[in-house]
Amino acid sequence: MDFNKLARYCELKDQHKKIEDELESIRRDILSMYPESAELHVNDYTVKVIYQEKKQFVDHLLFDALPDPQLWKNVSKPDQAKISALLKANIITEEMIEGTYSVIRTPYLYVNK
Repeated sequence: MDFNKLARYCELKDQHKKIEDELESIRRDILSMYPESAELHVNDYTVKVIYQEKKQFVDHLLFDALPDPQLWKNVSKPDQAKISALLKANIITEEMIEGTYSVIRTPYLYVNK
C-alpha cells in the first residue's frame, strides 16, 4: 500500500468535508433570504429557489379516516402516489383524509452561470 496515496486520500476527504460544510452553510443563508419560491438574476448567475410540499401520512389516522377496510388494503402503507391516485379517481376525497398528514416543505436551490 502506498503511504502517499493514503495520505492524499485522507487530505482530499478532509477538504471534501470542509467544502460540503461551507456549501451547506451558504445554501442555508441563501434559502433564508427567500422563504418562498423565487427566480432572480445576479450578474451572470441565475438563482432559482423552489419549495416542494409533500404530505407525510400518519398510519392510524389515515386508517381511521378511510371508511372501507378494502381501501386500506389498496393503500396498506401510506404512499403519496397511491393516495393521489385514489383522490384523482374520486375513490376518496380530501375531506376524508384531512388531518391524517402533515405537510413538509423541501427547499431546492439551483444556481447556474
